[in-house]
Amino acid sequence: MEDLLLLFNSHLPVWDEETVIIAGENPEKLHGLAESGDLMQISSGYVLTPQGIRTRERVEDELYMPHTPAGEVIIDSFRAHEMLELNRMTQFLDRAFLTDWGIKEVTTREIFPIMPCLPDDKYFTFEGERVKATWPEAPEIKKFLEAFPNFGVAARKLPAPGQAGLDAWARENNLRYGSLIVDFVLRSRADFNHYKNYEQLDSDKYKFLDADRLFVQKVWNPNNPEDLLPFIGKLHIFLTEQRRIFLPGWFDIDHDENEDWILLAFVTDTESQLDALTKTFRQWGHDLIDPANPLYILGSSIERLRNQKEQKRNMYDWFQEEAIRIMRPDAPDGE
Repeated sequence: MEDLLLLFNSHLPVWDEETVIIAGENPEKLHGLAESGDLMQISSGYVLTPQGIRTRERVEDELYMPHTPAGEVIIDSFRAHEMLELNRMTQFLDRAFLTDWGIKEVTTREIFPIMPCLPDDKYFTFEGERVKATWPEAPEIKKFLEAFPNFGVAARKLPAPGQAGLDAWARENNLRYGSLIVDFVLRSRADFNHYKNYEQLDSDKYKFLDADRLFVQKVWNPNNPEDLLPFIGKLHIFLTEQRRIFLPGWFDIDHDENEDWILLAFVTDTESQLDALTKTFRQWGHDLIDPANPLYILGSSIERLRNQKEQKRNMYDWFQEEAIRIMRPDAPDGE
């Protein structure tokens, strides 16, 4: 029974019966561990107690496993609820599809440094019912693009600036890094055994080479979709960094000249919330993706993920057959 404690970690610290079942475990273990004092119930989920953290470490020792961070003891009910819902989304997404002949690398709440980073109100503005991307016109962005002009396949022949180059430019311009926190990140490596034979690039700090990428954000406040605009703007800049700093010429096209997918998905709780978000984004227009193309915006919901009947064979089948394609670079609004 105590082996269930290994599910609890600093990234996924809150579990309930449904998430435990999706992970392939017996939910009755939660109740037994709560009775033993290793878990306590908070909000609608369970978290480790100080005793539970010690028991978890003992189980790791008994199984000859390296110690992994358990995180702090969560006592705030609002934070516990948020972390539980993030876990629920993570479990459903991980269950939604396999990766045939490849591997899935999943992270939660991954933090990406952003340079240059702008104030939240400087990424987009509204022109009537349409959204206009204003971040490309910011002075620091223009300096960045001038300093790092090489991108696309032609840049493969040139040395990548890498983290050292970006750090030096930031110091010269007296700029501080911001951050982008993404709830769920998937690096999908199809045909891994084939691609592992290619030379890796030292500048590939975030390990995106020869991988499809899925960035997923939970929609916490569906009544205010404007709150998502700074997140989208920061992701635009992060993708621009990849194309000009870390993987020039390699970020969008892999070693076999295949396109690497870049997908941004938003997950609501209900289908009605997803319908409203889809309508809003399509009304706002293509500036939500155009400055960072090729980029797709997808939508799903916990309701939709819960009701998915069949596990798809790969990420491509999932986003084609199960997700809502809100916006795509090769189609006008509403398609």
